[in-house]
Amino acid sequence: MYQDIYYVPKRTGTYSDVLMAYGLVALLDHIFRQVKDPTERWRIVLEDGGGHYLVRLSEPVREEWIRNLRLLRNPAPRLTRGGEAEPDDGPTRNVDATRDQVRFWSEQRRTLTEQGVRGTELEQQLRDLEPPGDWAVVVFLGNSNMQASGIYNRIVSQWTRVREHVSEHIETFLSLFAETNIDSDTILEEWARRARREDINPKETASQLLNPHQGKGLNEPKANALRMDNIKDRPWPEEFLKTIGLWYCLAPRQTCLAPRQTMDTNDWKAYVLTPLRLSWQAHREAFERFNRYLWRERSNQTTLKTDITSVLLFVRSWLDYVEAAWRDEEEFDVQAVPEKVVAGFHVAQFKLLSRNAYTMVNLSFLSLPTWSGDLRTRADVVVLQEIIDEHLEVVRGIDEGRSDGFDLLRHYRDFVSGGNWNAFFDFMTGYSHDILRRLNEGARFVPTFTTSRLRRLMMTNRKDLTPIVENTGFQNVAYAIRHATIVPQTRKANNQDNLYEVRYGLGAELKRKGTVRDEFVAALTDFIQSYNQENVQKLESRGQQMRRDVRTTDIAEVVRLIDEYGSEVVANLLIAYGYAREPREE
Repeated sequence: MYQDIYYVPKRTGTYSDVLMAYGLVALLDHIFRQVKDPTERWRIVLEDGGGHYLVRLSEPVREEWIRNLRLLRNPAPRLTRGGEAEPDDGPTRNVDATRDQVRFWSEQRRTLTEQGVRGTELEQQLRDLEPPGDWAVVVFLGNSNMQASGIYNRIVSQWTRVREHVSEHIETFLSLFAETNIDSDTILEEWARRARREDINPKETASQLLNPHQGKGLNEPKANALRMDNIKDRPWPEEFLKTIGLWYCLAPRQTCLAPRQTMDTNDWKAYVLTPLRLSWQAHREAFERFNRYLWRERSNQTTLKTDITSVLLFVRSWLDYVEAAWRDEEEFDVQAVPEKVVAGFHVAQFKLLSRNAYTMVNLSFLSLPTWSGDLRTRADVVVLQEIIDEHLEVVRGIDEGRSDGFDLLRHYRDFVSGGNWNAFFDFMTGYSHDILRRLNEGARFVPTFTTSRLRRLMMTNRKDLTPIVENTGFQNVAYAIRHATIVPQTRKANNQDNLYEVRYGLGAELKRKGTVRDEFVAALTDFIQSYNQENVQKLESRGQQMRRDVRTTDIAEVVRLIDEYGSEVVANLLIAYGYAREPREE
C-alpha cells in the first residue's frame, strides 16, 4: 500500500468513478501538505489507464508518514445553514450565506456593468465582492429539492470519529487502490468490523448524486417483489472519497426550458470533468479559471446551450492556463492540447418531477472538440483562443426559444462534441437564414465566423478539404455568395449605401440542390449569371461597382472541384464560406 501509483477501478462507467479518483488524489495531496515542509514540492498526476484511473505520485507514500498522522483535518467541508455552529474538525460552507453573497454580487455586477466600470476602481471593488470559487457546488448541494445535503453531511461528519484513529483508516483507503485486481470486499469487511467497534457506520445510503447508476427506485436483486426503498449498501470509505472529489471536478449549472423562463423552474445539469492525463496543479488552476468563466456566463440558458458553452469554456480555460504558463516560462512540460489532457464531461441532468425532489433523468457524455492540432508555440494557442471566442459569440447570439434556434444548437452540439462535420454544415445552412432574418429585423450586427478561422479548423480536422477552400475559384464564388447575402443585408441594416439586392434563401437553395450534381451546377451558374448581370446593370445605371465579378475561370475551377470531390461537399463548403465574414486584414 506504500507506493507511488494507485489504481481506481472504473466499476460503473459513470462519473461516480471519476469522483472517487479525484477524491483519492485530493486526499493524497492533503496528506502531503501535512507531512511535507512548505518549501518542498511534489507532483500528482491523474491518468486514464483504460480499466482504471491511475494516480501517479512523484515519490512513494511512506509508512512513517501515515503512522505519524494525528487528528488530520477533514478534507471535505461540511454544509451548514443560517447560524448553525461550525465543527472544529474541518472546513464548512454555509449554504444561506453563500446564496446571499452570490445574489448580492450578481445585483452589484448588473448595476455596475450598466454604468460602465471597466478600467475603474469600481471594477476592482466588484472583483472583491466575488463569491468563493466553489459557490455553485455549495448552492447545488444545499438545494433542498436535491435532497443531497443530509446524506452528504452524514458521510462527512463521520470523519470526527475516524480522525481519532486516522492512520488505520488511511491505510484502508490506500489498500483499496494498491493493485489492479485487489480483493476490495475482503478489505472492506475487515474495515467494517473495526468501524463498528469505533461507532462508525460502515454502510451509507446510495445518493443519486454520488451514484447516478443507483439511488432510490425500484430495486430488487431477484424479481420476486417490488419495493420503493433506498439502497443502503455503499461502503463509507468509497462514498467519503466521492464527497471529497466532487469539490474538485464538479461544475453544476442551472438550465431552463426557454431562455425567458424564470429561474424558479430550472433544472440542474452536473458536469464532471473526465481526465486523460493531467497534473493535479494544472487541473486546479484550469478548473478554477473554468468556474470563473461559468460565473460570467448568462444563467438562463437551455440545456443545449449550457452543454455547448461548458465544453467551449473549459477549452478556453485550459488554453488560458497554457498561454499564461508559456508566457512565464520558456520551458513548459505540460501538454498544451486540451483534448489530450481531458476526455470531456460526464453529464447528469436533474429535473424537478415533483414539488419536493429533483430526479436524475439522463446521463450523457460530452467530448472535447478536437480542434487543436499541434500547438507548438504561444502564438498557436492564441489563434485557437480566438477561434473558441468566435464560436462562443456565435452560439450565445442564437435564440434557442425559437424552433429553428433549437435545431441550430442541436446541430452545433453534434459538431462540437462529436466531431460531426455534416452537422456543422447543416448548422451553417440554417444559420445563413438566421443571419439574414436577424439583420432584417433590425439587428445592426450578427456574429458570424471568419473565413481565416474556418480555414484553420479545416486544416486541423479535415485536411482532405483543404485543396477546396484554398482554391482561388472556390474563394471567388464564396465571395460572390457573401456579397449577395450578408454584406448587402448588413449595409442595409446599418443604413449604409447599398447597390445590390439581397438574395434571401440562397444558402437553403444551394443545400437542397447540392445532392444532385447537375442540378447544383445549374443552380450555381444561374446565381453567378444573375450576380454578374446585376454588377453590369448597376455600373451602367449608377456608375458604381462595389463587388468583383465572377470570371469564367472561377466557374471552371468550381466545376472541376465538384467532379473531384462531389457536389454535396462543395455545396456545403460554399455555404459555410459564403456566409462567413472576411477578416479585416483581407
